Amino acid sequence: MKAVILAAGVNRRLRALAKEIPKCLLKIGNITIIDYQISILSSVGNFKFQDIFIIGGYKIEKLDYLKSFGVNIVYNPKFEVFNNIYSFYLIKNFISEDFILFNGDTVADRRILEFLLMSNNKTIFAVDNVKKLGWEEMKVLVKDNKILKFGKELNPNTAQGEYIGWAKFGWKDATVIFNYIDKLLTEGKTGIWYENAINYVLDEICAFPIYTNGLPWIEIDTPEDYEEAKKLQDKLLYTY
Repeated sequence: MKAVILAAGVNRRLRALAKEIPKCLLKIGNITIIDYQISILSSVGNFKFQDIFIIGGYKIEKLDYLKSFGVNIVYNPKFEVFNNIYSFYLIKNFISEDFILFNGDTVADRRILEFLLMSNNKTIFAVDNVKKLGWEEMKVLVKDNKILKFGKELNPNTAQGEYIGWAKFGWKDATVIFNYIDKLLTEGKTGIWYENAINYVLDEICAFPIYTNGLPWIEIDTPEDYEEAKKLQDKLLYTY
């Protein structure tokens, strides 16, 4: 199994804090987001550094220090014009087995990674089933313990939770997704999230939720998120 961290995007809402660095190099406590993610992949998942792939774009040269440890840095040349669908699509070029996926702006309790790894299901998504939902979140609709749809447009009152940006993909399912993304890109649909692309093939794959049940996590999109992450650091980073 491999691990992939998507960290290519330009986040204009955080430009004041991360103008000269990719967002994943923001510090929570004494550790950057990316170093925390790598540390738990290594300690919880026993991933070797050479089995970890970071897909970067904005200020990617700032991640070069990780190469000395054996971590793979992959450049997304379309990071400024495509949404994260293209970073996800690039995975097919260097992986051909099951993989863990982290969005590079999410810090979460290490036990959520344990849940993903321990599950017998091939393709599973970590879902916060406790948080009060709004219209900004990437929500999920679940029935009979299978994910029926992802979307920010889903009604917060009927969705079962928020996808936190951590997942595990079986290679067979991932191949189905890559093939459909290829079709979407050919049609010029480049401004969507990879979760939206997955929606098109949910009848061909089995995508399951695994619930966080109140364990702490945060996606850092705004200065307010960053301040909240620092407040939560003792819970988020209780050990790594």
